[in-house]
Amino acid sequence: MSESDLILKPKENTLNPRQLRKSGLIPVTIYGKNLENSLSYVIEHADYKRLGLSKAIQTIKAKAPKKEVHLLIIKSIERDAVSEAVLNIQFQKVSPEDLVKIVIPIVYTGSSPLVQAGGSLFINKKNVELLCPAQSIPANIQFDLGFFAGEKTIAHYSDLPIDKDLQLKGQPSEIIAKVSVPALVVVADPKAK
Repeated sequence: MSESDLILKPKENTLNPRQLRKSGLIPVTIYGKNLENSLSYVIEHADYKRLGLSKAIQTIKAKAPKKEVHLLIIKSIERDAVSEAVLNIQFQKVSPEDLVKIVIPIVYTGSSPLVQAGGSLFINKKNVELLCPAQSIPANIQFDLGFFAGEKTIAHYSDLPIDKDLQLKGQPSEIIAKVSVPALVVVADPKAK
C-alpha cells in the first residue's frame, strides 16, 4: 500500500450518515459498469484531505476491506449548502484502459503582447471536456496567452495543446478566449485642408 492509496472501510450500519461524519468519516458510494450493485464504504476525513480529493481530477487507487483494489474517479462530491462540509462522495470504478469522459480545467499561463499593448483579455471557457484513458487523466490543460500576438485575437478549443491520446468533446471551433484590441483612431489635422 502506498501513501497515495485510499483506504475504504466498511460502512457501520448502526450509524446514520450524520453520526459517521461526526466521527470523522465520509460516506462514499462506488458505481461502475462491471458492478452489479453500487458499493458503500466510508473513508477517513484525514484521507480526503491528505489525497486532495477535491483539488484535482485524478484516478485513485483504493483498497477495500477484503483486499480488493479499485481504480476510482470522483464523479461528484456532495457538500452542505451552508458549511460546505463534505456529505458524500460518489466514485466511478474504472479500468486503466477505460475511456472516460471528464471535464478538465484550462489554466491560462504567460502573457499576451496584445494585452501588454493595451488590449483586453476575455476568458470564455475555463474547462474543456475530454475523452481520455483512465490511467492518464491530466490535472489540467495549459494554454499560453503568448498565442495572442499579431493578427491572432481569437483562440478556439482546437488551439489547445491536447495530447494525441486525448479526444476533445464538443466543437473545436468554440471560442475559449479572445483579445479585444482598440482600433487606432486617426484624427485628421484641420489645417491640412
